[in-house]
Amino acid sequence: MKIGDVSEQLDIPASTIRYYEKIGLIPPQQRVSGKRVIDKKAVNSLKFVKLAQNAGFTIDEMKILLDSAAHSSPTSDQWQDIAKAKREELQRKMAQLTMMDSVLSRIMKCKCTTLNECMDLCFRD
Repeated sequence: MKIGDVSEQLDIPASTIRYYEKIGLIPPQQRVSGKRVIDKKAVNSLKFVKLAQNAGFTIDEMKILLDSAAHSSPTSDQWQDIAKAKREELQRKMAQLTMMDSVLSRIMKCKCTTLNECMDLCFRD
């Protein structure tokens, strides 16, 4: 497929696809008359990249996942290990966000006139 068609189909800017090729996230693609033609394998890799981005994976983590798919069998073992670590990271972040939300809620309810009063009344533990 032409890069423009892939870009439109997957809603990924062509410049991003070229960047992913440059950094090795997808393999170098064939050129026809100087224009990239994206093969089916690269299209599937790009679909996976979008999915992995939605799950919070970094580009380096995506490279590991894609490399394991290309060189390992079965890929599910490595992917599950990486997914488990990412999920644990996400759970830590969610706990932090919950704590932040709690602090903000307390601040929004605060009617104190001084910092000392606020620390004594609203934020004593």
